[in-house]
Amino acid sequence: MNRNHFMRHGAALGLGLFALAGCGGPDAVINDPDLGNVEQGVNVASNGSFEVNVIGNFNYVVLNTNSTALPPWTIAAGIKVLKASYKAPQSGAQSIDLNGLGAGSLYQYVPTVVGGGYTVSFYVSNSPGCTTVSRSATLTYGPSTASFSNASASWSLRTYVFTATSTSSLIQLTSTSGGVGCGLAIDNLQVNGP
Repeated sequence: MNRNHFMRHGAALGLGLFALAGCGGPDAVINDPDLGNVEQGVNVASNGSFEVNVIGNFNYVVLNTNSTALPPWTIAAGIKVLKASYKAPQSGAQSIDLNGLGAGSLYQYVPTVVGGGYTVSFYVSNSPGCTTVSRSATLTYGPSTASFSNASASWSLRTYVFTATSTSSLIQLTSTSGGVGCGLAIDNLQVNGP
């Protein structure tokens, strides 16, 4: 038996021994990733960058209540879809303005695991036409609600954490800047969890 033949057999034999030793013996691999850690950070929200459908060819398009143009989002009160030619999005080619012709709202339900920890993140900016005035909104996320505001045309990240209390959790953005045609722009929303 020459050296190369022995090395090939030894390597094959070594793999077989390693697999047996890896069953909990002293040679078990300690650095194998835990399945739970591998699955952390799964985004359970859909269409958070509002890109599923290309909406119109103009600077912006108003979507009225019950519009189905941004699935799976439900439009609860009119919003705008902003095109990149009008407002540079944080991600992709479109973002939204929470004010259509007035204060608007949209929501979706995301699948969650009871007791699981989730992080909601999104980018916020002011829409063109109200770049330096304060605009405000609320976020409903699972069992919690938070208010937020902005007074800048630059995108900034917002992050909120919740523990799921059901197998389906509400994510809803609602403008609280009524009576005006421009509000907060939102883009790249994610809900990450186990």
